[in-house]
Amino acid sequence: MKKLLCFFFVFTSISQFLFSQQNTYEYLGLIKLSDSAFISYKLDFEELDGVINGYSIANMGGAHETKSNIEGIYNEKTNEFSFKELNVVYTKSSLDEFDICLINFNGKLRNLKKNRAFSGDFKGLRENNTPCINGMIIMTNAEKVQKRVEKAQKKILKSKLVSKEVKEKINLKRKLDTLTMSVVKSNENLNIFTKTKNVIVSIYDAGKVDDDRVNLYLDGELILENYSITREKKEIPITITKALTSIKVTALNVGESAPNTVKVEILDGTNLITTRTSLDANESAELTLVKE
Repeated sequence: MKKLLCFFFVFTSISQFLFSQQNTYEYLGLIKLSDSAFISYKLDFEELDGVINGYSIANMGGAHETKSNIEGIYNEKTNEFSFKELNVVYTKSSLDEFDICLINFNGKLRNLKKNRAFSGDFKGLRENNTPCINGMIIMTNAEKVQKRVEKAQKKILKSKLVSKEVKEKINLKRKLDTLTMSVVKSNENLNIFTKTKNVIVSIYDAGKVDDDRVNLYLDGELILENYSITREKKEIPITITKALTSIKVTALNVGESAPNTVKVEILDGTNLITTRTSLDANESAELTLVKE
């Protein structure tokens, strides 16, 4: 009898696990604002038993790229799909000009598991729930976009109308990867909002290790000099004691192949922010930790 009960418990646990697994979804598209401006937009979220958690990125690769945490609900029976941006994780916008306007969307998504495209109107609300700017989002499955990009790339490479020199310069997949990953370039600043005072900054090379060397500064003070980036993460614990804390990466060379690229991770106990610097020799990029 005990063996039977034990088997039943294990079987039930496995069944619950199988039927309650998280599904991950990624969408790419556009925000159309009420003033007719268009902004690129990305959604990346997990769905478990109708509950959605993830993040959004607006103006991907642009001067005002902004990442926000999202939560929402999906009803498989009624196709109702809703999500709202909870808070801003980071932005490239200047803090003096930055007006936090969070998207609140309620609409329909036919068959989430088949990654159907969706669109609809949204309301913009500030953190105190006062209205800001409204608009429309138009989204399609990121995997389908990737396949279209790969198909277009193959056509370009096979085309006799495109010269060899042009073919070597065109890499649509790399351009798409750049759009979907936060990249901080020369003289750009990424403002990262953090709720905790203890933060871990990690730097490493996620691609080809080619002896990229950097200086790393914390609030103007040199903390890593002539450091060669490797695959091994260099972790630097930081205690935030003021409203703004500056981290600057200065490229000393371009290694064996330009540009100088460094993967930077910021872990504050709540969020893990991953970005990448892309610099020529003697260029700098900054990250500012904004204490909330």
